[in-house]
Amino acid sequence: MADPSHITLRDPRPGDAEAHAAVPASAEILRMYGAKPGTLPERSLARSQAWLDWLTDHPFGKIIALDGAAIGHVRLHSLSQADQSARLGIGLFTEDVLGHGFGRQAIFLTLDHAFGAMGLRAVDLRVLAYNIRAIRCYRACGFSHVETEPNAVEIDGVWHDDWIMAIRAEDHRRKARLTG
Repeated sequence: MADPSHITLRDPRPGDAEAHAAVPASAEILRMYGAKPGTLPERSLARSQAWLDWLTDHPFGKIIALDGAAIGHVRLHSLSQADQSARLGIGLFTEDVLGHGFGRQAIFLTLDHAFGAMGLRAVDLRVLAYNIRAIRCYRACGFSHVETEPNAVEIDGVWHDDWIMAIRAEDHRRKARLTG
């Protein structure tokens, strides 16, 4: 597997819809988003084109590329100019790219942009409390757990908590100095 330093963020481009459509949906990845078991969406070029259009419409919607190949996406949404804040969303396409630091590198690059060029002071995110792998990644990126929304998502008759995690610009800068 490649080195996380080979991760880049780039603007979506038309060929990304075809690449996305060619990747089978992962039950494990969708479960971490809160999808109900047995509800794997059929991949199609039309569905993937709609996804790409949706990503492009975000104030910061980027493709996560590993040596040029699309392996996921990252976005900042719910941008508040008044609060100088946004919400982060990230997704990797396949299980084989999980656990190698690619998501962490993409988040660091996104936070550099959020707290640099965008001039934000805070970024938050939501994560299901059972998504331990993602929580570990977010903590490694400097996010802290700030709130729990109890019983936020029902999956097959079981209610699960949603965590809200956040990072401030000064915390990201401090973390970047320590790790850079």
